[in-house]
Parts: sequence; structure tokens; C-alpha cells
Amino acid sequence: MNGTFNADQLARQKSRVTVIGALVNLFLTAIKIFFGIIGHSAALIADGIHSLSDLLSDLVVLMAIKLGGREADYNHPYGHRRFETIATVALGGGLILIAGGISVDVGERILHPSHLLIPDKNTLGIAMISILANEWLYQYTKRIGKQTRSKLLLANAWHHRSDALSSVVVLIGIGAVLAGYTYADAIAAIIVALMVA
Repeated sequence: MNGTFNADQLARQKSRVTVIGALVNLFLTAIKIFFGIIGHSAALIADGIHSLSDLLSDLVVLMAIKLGGREADYNHPYGHRRFETIATVALGGGLILIAGGISVDVGERILHPSHLLIPDKNTLGIAMISILANEWLYQYTKRIGKQTRSKLLLANAWHHRSDALSSVVVLIGIGAVLAGYTYADAIAAIIVALMVA
């Protein structure tokens, strides 16, 4: 009975940290895409799509926690862990297509410099918010992952750290454009697209 309670409690902790991560990623997706569009930053838009991919991966983690923990039954004699694999493959394929679309769009802009987006200063602040939010998510998810001994959560924590690094790329790209290097935002967008892929 006590073991069941502990298992339920651990599953609730894992779900809670993942839901919080999903809500933060939903917020970051919205502000990065919105301010990327009105602030003319291809890199920030790409980073917003990166946050959207994180939101979708958080949903995969939640599904894995819920479905993957089920016991084997007649129709699934080896358990339910394959649900995570199927969802991950579908998500990965979609992200590769999105990353390709971003790269083609930005590549066209590089070939036609008159179409390059020139970001405004406000986009720097959004990139900084993203860096701080993802670093906080990394620390929080890592702590809960260690407490619950969940390799899935520890992997998701490192995913948050990589998201912070992609926002650093965006920050550098926008800063470089503001310093006079007009191609820097487009190059940052391609780097982030590769990170999404």
C-alpha cells in the first residue's frame, strides 16, 4: 500500500514539473513569435518555434508518464512504453519539416538582402527573458528529476538548458544586427532551425 502511495506521489511530482514546463513553454512560444513578428527578428521567430517544439515534447513526456507506466496487458504483453517512441518519431518528423521551412525562408532572405529582417531593440529583452526562464526550468526540472530518480526528467532538464543556449544564439544575432552586421539575425535563425531539427 505504501509503495503504491509513493509511486502515485512520484508520478504526481513528475507530472507537475512537466506541466509547469509546458506552461512556461506556451508563454515563451507566444511572446517570442509575437515579438519576433512585430520586432522583425527571424531568429526570435525561429526560437519561438523551438519553444513550441518544447511544448510538444513536454506533452510527449506527460503521455509517457501516464501511458508508459501502465502494466502489461493482453494486447500489450511488453507494456506501453512504445507510445512514447511513436509520439517522439512523429514529433521529430514534424520538427524536421518546420526547421527545413525556416531554413528555406531565411536562405531566400539572405540571397535577397532587401528582404532581410532588421530586429528592433525590444527583441533583445524577449531573448533575455527566454534565457532566464529556460535556465530556471533547467534547475527546477533537474532537482525534481534527481529527487524522483527519473532519467526522463533529467533528459528534459538538459533539453531546457539547450533551449537557453538557443536563446543565447538569438541574443547574439540580434545584438550583432544592432551593431551593424545585417546578416547576423538570419544566420542566428538558421542555427536555431538546425537546433530544432
